[in-house]
Amino acid sequence: MAKLIHEAGTLSTAGGPGKLLIQLITPGWGSSGYYSPELLEQAAADKVFAKGTQMHIDHMSTTERREQPAGSVKTLAAVLTEDAVWDGERLVAEAMLGSQYRDVITEFAEYIGTSISAGADVTIGEAEGRKGTIVEKLYPDALNRVDFVTVAGRGGKVEKVLESIAGRAVEATANDVREAISKAVRDAYEDDGVWVWVLDYDDSSVWFAQESAGEAKTWQQTYSISDVTVELTGDLVEVRRVTNYVPVETPSQESKDSPPVPAGVTENEKEPPMATIQIEESVHADLVAQSGRATALEAEVSAATNRATTAEAGLTEANDAAAAAVVEAAFTTAGISAPKTAARLSKGYPVKENGVLDAEALATDVAESIAELQVANGAGTVRGVGHTDAKEAITITDDDVVNAL
Repeated sequence: MAKLIHEAGTLSTAGGPGKLLIQLITPGWGSSGYYSPELLEQAAADKVFAKGTQMHIDHMSTTERREQPAGSVKTLAAVLTEDAVWDGERLVAEAMLGSQYRDVITEFAEYIGTSISAGADVTIGEAEGRKGTIVEKLYPDALNRVDFVTVAGRGGKVEKVLESIAGRAVEATANDVREAISKAVRDAYEDDGVWVWVLDYDDSSVWFAQESAGEAKTWQQTYSISDVTVELTGDLVEVRRVTNYVPVETPSQESKDSPPVPAGVTENEKEPPMATIQIEESVHADLVAQSGRATALEAEVSAATNRATTAEAGLTEANDAAAAAVVEAAFTTAGISAPKTAARLSKGYPVKENGVLDAEALATDVAESIAELQVANGAGTVRGVGHTDAKEAITITDDDVVNAL
């Protein structure tokens, strides 16, 4: 399977002003899959990251990949001055840092990272005791990049393969796919006073909640995805949300638990005609008593069901209140006002196997959403790096760095 993969690396200053030593990638499990030493050694031999490979500020967004797959000279920060080589432990290369971003990149070298982008063949397998995506081959290409990123994290997971405008397979992260699906659902069903947010999705269907002042419903609808565009298809189906997923098992043709055939009777032998049965009065009375007990048990089951329903409603109410508190506290601390995002997170929260709010997982989701909002508002992007007067000494404080980010 062909993919465009992204993977984090590190960098260090080397050789004086304007030069960097880039550690592109090391063997092991990464966000896009498993990289073996043999794979990376072959990548060096194939010149996957050849002399002249560009390094930009930040990876391109989904929209930028679609509209300008070759990138922009405005974000070009450096180029590799030699082919990346395998030193026995990692892929490394020297890079020339352009003057536009030289001071900032050099100053913050130990606090930022790099991330590769390259075409690859992948499969599903096992390595180092773990199952997942195995990267089988990396391909040289003029569009391969090694970008500077603020946080070179390895927490992402590849969910979908899309076809790029440039004719290469483009890998979308879970966030990319979810963002595209969420936009399609919001465009179709969100309106003034009506809020919509995605609860879950798979390769063909999306489940989302729709809430207004008068009612709240959960829907299912199929979708298709091409490039980075999602189209909703099929009819809306109202569904009920459950808290766990279980595999569908196909029953075997012959059950091992089937009762044995009585002695003297073959499987092909027809049953004998039903004989007239006489029931004694005592037996009849016992059957009537058993029927009464069954009725009483049915009433007890009904009462227990009602209690369980009430308890479930109480648990849901408690979960809603706790989730709203977590979301409100996080957004207040971050100083962000985003009512729709907060409402989505307060309703579409994760729960544990016992149905109780998974506060830790929710906090992670909230933190990721806040980070995305901050990035959308300009946080984490290198700015203000222009011409400076060499005669004037400038002191950069922590507040200046924060404001610049």
